[in-house]
Parts: sequence; structure tokens; C-alpha cells
Amino acid sequence: MVNKPLLKVAKNSDRYLIEVANEELLKGLVPNLNLLATLPITDLVVTSPATKYDFIPRYFAPRIGIEENFVTGSAHCDLAPYSSQRLSKKQLYAFQSSEKAGELFSYYQDDLAYITGKAITIYKSHFNELLL
Repeated sequence: MVNKPLLKVAKNSDRYLIEVANEELLKGLVPNLNLLATLPITDLVVTSPATKYDFIPRYFAPRIGIEENFVTGSAHCDLAPYSSQRLSKKQLYAFQSSEKAGELFSYYQDDLAYITGKAITIYKSHFNELLL
């Protein structure tokens, strides 16, 4: 990762956000997951400008058992304000590049990110009784 041109590196309380120069670099990125798992952060979001979309991110969280997440709504809660400011746009169209990729639309206004997209259920559960 260090050998790639970086446009920006930012950090909040539990996440690093790295912007690389273009989508080819992003798609070809092979992070050192063992090294990432040792960092004192929950996850890493790498994003880039794109031609068809406003931005394309990838999400890695090996410290909590997620090598690469497919489409990550929580990451887009950080990406919406970041990309909105960078592009001077409130409405954003993103494609999360991963094995099971997906498109997300976001709208950022008044410090709130509204995110929509198509989803599938991969896990379902319910509680049978109240313990208290």
C-alpha cells in the first residue's frame, strides 16, 4: 500500500480512510491483511475517484474477522460527507468494488448521510423468550 500514490489519508476514532489516485489502483490493491489486523483501528476504507461513479470504495476489517466486506453501509456514512465536500455535491452515486459488488446512492445534508441501494438478506434471527 505504501508504494501506491495516495491523495489523502484521514482517521477518525476507529477507521482509516485512504484515497488513491484512480480506480485501477483501487481495484488492483492487495492489502497486507495480517499487518492491518495489528493496527489499533477497526477498519480501513480505501476509495478513489471513478469514471462512471462519483467514487469507488473497498472496505477491509481483518481485526474483527472481515477480510473484505462486500458492500458496507457504515463506511458510506463516512464516505458521504467526505465525497460530498470533495466533489461539492449532495447526491452521490458509488460502486463498492468487491467480490459481491454493489451500487449505493447517498444524499448528504445537514451532517446526515442518507444511503440507499439494493440488498439481500444473508442472515436472519429472532429471540424466542425474554430473559428478564
